[in-house]
Amino acid sequence: MTSRSGRWADLTRVDFAALDRARAIVVLPIGATEQHGPHLPVSVDGDLAEVVVERALPLVAADLTVLALPTLVYGKSNEHGTTPGTVSLSARTLIGLVTDIGESLSCTGFHRLVILNAHGGNSSVLDIVARDLKIDFGLNVATCHWYNFNEAAHLTDPSEQAYGIHAGLVETSAMLALTPERVVMERAADFPNRARDWQTAFRHLGLSAGRARPAWVMDELNAAGACGNAAAATAELGERLLANAARNFAAFLTEFARFCEGEPGRHPVKE
Repeated sequence: MTSRSGRWADLTRVDFAALDRARAIVVLPIGATEQHGPHLPVSVDGDLAEVVVERALPLVAADLTVLALPTLVYGKSNEHGTTPGTVSLSARTLIGLVTDIGESLSCTGFHRLVILNAHGGNSSVLDIVARDLKIDFGLNVATCHWYNFNEAAHLTDPSEQAYGIHAGLVETSAMLALTPERVVMERAADFPNRARDWQTAFRHLGLSAGRARPAWVMDELNAAGACGNAAAATAELGERLLANAARNFAAFLTEFARFCEGEPGRHPVKE
């Protein structure tokens, strides 16, 4: 290995033995295999998680060691479970899978794990796993979503941010930048999200911040399996989103390393 950061799969046991494993940051990209409307492939979430990590690795600070595990391309996708193309894990299976990965890391001397997620259906499950890994194995774990880093809030309008939650402007643009040959733009449309009606029909219930959130499945929000203005997507916007995400994720990894070491004025994180 010629660099301190790279792909986990490329290392030999000799490389691993030479690492300062207690301070290396292991990154697990996780997506899903699920329908993304009539215009996008089922691999979107895994593709986006993986490319953000791949683009971030060359930007990582020289004094950090960051190792990217192979992308986990299955997730908890039962909100799309009746649509062909979707392959879902149960919450129990996803918890067990990520727990086993974390335990393996702990058993081999790694202390730090970042889970970069690109599928909203995984988020609450991964938060549970992260806390259990810290309690049960002493791992320092952070969970995050590529939306935390892509600055979409500065590049898209508030309506798209609130309701373009699946295969809309952001994901379609990102895929146009990444693999345009796999995007069928003639099928893209401005897919309305039924949850928009909830904002006026109810005072306390809805999908926006600060409201009680009802359980939902995708077909209830839009029968085409997409929400958001996919027709307005461009490769230029997608490239900006991906570049932002990679840059900011790389910066976050430096912050996470500092967090794990302990900052002045706070107790160091136990390792």
